[in-house]
Amino acid sequence: MKSWHRYTITLVGGLAVGLGAAWALTGGGLGDGAIRNGAWTTSLGYGTKATDPLTRAMVARSGLLALPAKETLYWMATTDEAGAPLDGDCRYSLSGTALDARWWSVTVYDEQGYLVDNAARNWSVNGANVALDANGEWRVTISPAKPAAGAWLPGGKGGPFQLTLRMYNPGKAFRAAPARAALPRLVKEGC
Repeated sequence: MKSWHRYTITLVGGLAVGLGAAWALTGGGLGDGAIRNGAWTTSLGYGTKATDPLTRAMVARSGLLALPAKETLYWMATTDEAGAPLDGDCRYSLSGTALDARWWSVTVYDEQGYLVDNAARNWSVNGANVALDANGEWRVTISPAKPAAGAWLPGGKGGPFQLTLRMYNPGKAFRAAPARAALPRLVKEGC
């Protein structure tokens, strides 16, 4: 074998191993943030230059186009309050009070980070389209079938899913202690 063949094979092999390792490391999603609050995780480093290169690569790969925490906080949930993985064949209650942010939304994604394919073409709820009850709380059902009443998000029947809570212009008090702030509760009701 000629020496240029060996160099080419070594170069191609090195590139394949390096790219494969980078793809595997950045493919875990953003669910392993440093801050935990119930079913939700986040990092105040998303969208900043101060974060580590691996987190920046995960943010870039997920397509988040993250803004800094003073502008937007991104919370991810891949499990319910009990720690069980979110299952598209189950029914969940997502509920809470008004969040300390100018505007917020919750979006449902499949395991690969794409919007859940559903016939209703419904992927997100936000603070402007959920009704508050007499106690000042809102509730959304996440399930494969639409409930008789109330807000609903299809959960990705037949597979796992994840949720992203975006809080735009969060309040100073919220940013000061996000791990202790009141976030929506995510409770499995049945399968």
